[in-house]
Amino acid sequence: MAVLLLLHPTVVTDPALAEASKRKWTQNDDEVTQHIIDRVANKVVEVPQNHYSKVVYINPNEEEHRGLPPQTIEQIFGFLKPEGKFCGDLPVDQNLDAIMAGFVVEDEHWLKPQPMEPVAIPLKRKEKTEKDQKEKEKEPKKLPMFKKLNKDPGMTDTSASNTDEEETVTKRKLEETKLSYFSDDSDGEEDLVNEDDLIDSSGLNYNLVVPKKCELPNGKRRRRACKDCTCGLKELEESEDNRQRSLQDQILGSMAQSATKEAIEIEKRLAKSVKFTEDELTEIDFTVQGKTGGCNSCALGDAFRCDGCPYLGLPPFKPGEAVTIDGIDEDWS
Repeated sequence: MAVLLLLHPTVVTDPALAEASKRKWTQNDDEVTQHIIDRVANKVVEVPQNHYSKVVYINPNEEEHRGLPPQTIEQIFGFLKPEGKFCGDLPVDQNLDAIMAGFVVEDEHWLKPQPMEPVAIPLKRKEKTEKDQKEKEKEPKKLPMFKKLNKDPGMTDTSASNTDEEETVTKRKLEETKLSYFSDDSDGEEDLVNEDDLIDSSGLNYNLVVPKKCELPNGKRRRRACKDCTCGLKELEESEDNRQRSLQDQILGSMAQSATKEAIEIEKRLAKSVKFTEDELTEIDFTVQGKTGGCNSCALGDAFRCDGCPYLGLPPFKPGEAVTIDGIDEDWS
């Protein structure tokens, strides 16, 4: 018998529990397949359809934490063969979902029923016998029904000219009906109604309802307006927020303008080219011919002079320039 074990993720963390559940729900000769139910629900693993005789759900959690999505219940229904059973730690209060998926809910398991085969019902027409024909002839026949024709409309000759009396009668009938509104004889001006006459003078002296201020029982004012504020505190807070926001925008705008100006000045200073004279280039460029001193580097400065150079401490000088060192004559004498 093919058995599918659907394990809750908490069972995988305890190998002993998983092995004990396997021994409980299977036998030695069963073909056992086990998967984690999350991987089956997310279709990470492929499970054959109509293959298993029994599907066991193992969930060591409490009953209220054993619920399964309706889509997963439909998947389990597809894994089972007809007359297959879904048992184990079944979810509580999901019998309706099981019935909607196609299961038959029993006490300890859900059963997949056998599919109902269509049955052909022959429809035969009952043949009439001589007895039925005689009984039909004995039945009283109903009288035929006739539809009454409408009367012919009266013919009137409109070609003859109307007399004065007929015209008077027609005019009077016209005035009594709604067609009199379209007659030219009754044109009148519409009366205008003064709007002030529609208002009662006594209704103008009613007391105005002034909304109560949003004050706390201790007399202090609320920091923020209520959700359904009617005293005007909400509008004051909104105006104050708008004023603060506009002030901040002005400050940020001025700071941005000053930063832009400073950046422009820096770019202008950097754009100016630095030009050196020939003497400055001679002092900087070490490759200029003739830029040597007594030890070939005395004119460059202390950084290029040897330890016993007599020009130590003196500034750089041009090659060929007369340099006097105070006190050197006294040392030689």
